[in-house]
Amino acid sequence: MPTVTNYFDQGVSRHQYVLGRDSQSKTGILQIGRYLAIDRSSGARVALDALRPHALLICGKRGYGKSYTMGILIEEIERLPESIRQNIASVVIDTMGIFWTLGKKNTAQNQNLSDWGLEPDKFDVTVFVPQDKVGEYRQRNIDVASFSIRTSHMDGYQWCKLFGIDETSPAGTLLIRVVHDLHKSEHDFSIEEIIENIHQDKRCTSNARDAAENYMISAISWGIFSRKGTDISELVKNEGVSVIDVSTVKNNSARAAIVRIIGLEIYQRRLDARRMHEKRMMNEITEDISGIPMVWMFIDEAHLFIPADSRTLASDVLINEWLRQGRQPGLSIVFATQRPSAIDPDVISQSDLVICHRLTAGDDIKALESTRPTYMKEGFSDSIKKLGQSRGVGLIVDDTSETTHVVRMRPRLSWHGGDEPLALPLEKARTGDW
Repeated sequence: MPTVTNYFDQGVSRHQYVLGRDSQSKTGILQIGRYLAIDRSSGARVALDALRPHALLICGKRGYGKSYTMGILIEEIERLPESIRQNIASVVIDTMGIFWTLGKKNTAQNQNLSDWGLEPDKFDVTVFVPQDKVGEYRQRNIDVASFSIRTSHMDGYQWCKLFGIDETSPAGTLLIRVVHDLHKSEHDFSIEEIIENIHQDKRCTSNARDAAENYMISAISWGIFSRKGTDISELVKNEGVSVIDVSTVKNNSARAAIVRIIGLEIYQRRLDARRMHEKRMMNEITEDISGIPMVWMFIDEAHLFIPADSRTLASDVLINEWLRQGRQPGLSIVFATQRPSAIDPDVISQSDLVICHRLTAGDDIKALESTRPTYMKEGFSDSIKKLGQSRGVGLIVDDTSETTHVVRMRPRLSWHGGDEPLALPLEKARTGDW
């Protein structure tokens, strides 16, 4: 297989640009594509920095490469030299159930890969699904592991938000009281224990008890809560990709609860790891208590978790702990959305790298324009027009170097699971000969 240092050299200049860092060092970089010239030919190689934490936004209309580009970044992290790779974990929040294909070679684009001097490859991926969905996936010959989140990681107010009920309603006050009492016992508990304590509460009406019980029964049906939960060390590993597949969780509030709890626990564990790292740097401790590695978290359909016009259970954690404060503990976040206008404006303004594929909706372009950096010579509207209608071409705004770039993304090495299905015989759809 071509090495990181030579696999883009075929037919182009050896010069390379590294975005997201001040220097042009070739250490710890993600090779993403080539510059697109005015005549639509490919120019010098373009890479992104992977040594430091970053906040990235990938946007573009449906079918123009958001998930594909996200897959490229995930692949490149896996291809980093082992001395760097062992310090990074990749966690993917998969809302569409498409990233399990990272474990399959992209044999559908053999010629395109060859033109780039690349070969199909597959990667070590562990797909985590709700515990009651494991059988369904295995029946489809998709190897998965189960995950759950600890029931005690939710307080009463968060349960109310999850169910969309008023905290001051009879059912809301009952839930808050019951969960608060269980937390005081300082032990892990299950949803069944919450229901049992609801039955035992004598301060509320039977209607409030029935309503609260029904809400908790619906939470059981999602299959995402358990007494112990999956330990974060099982999800955050310095080898392979962890895909948290929430596509079978149809309740968006439940999805947000999953992201909140996983995101917050990673943040807290990374704060501890960072403190231990500093103590080792100061020679205050000698033993290697490294904790979990630095984390890159990828979130597809990000507007579902951090919408512009409301707050979800995941909003505060993603914006405050990851977007604003994530740099110090070594957290990188990659958001992808086809609707920039529907995502919290802080995501656009706080991202140090923006990769914008083709957009045509006025509201989406306006959302990007509202936070347009002063160093952009042209507005987003004019810049996006220059991308043309080719898929896989993106405008990259790099806040570190305060520059913009038009780049043709490289083809995926692993199979892309996000292509639209075609009403064609399998062989024609597989070869693209139609």
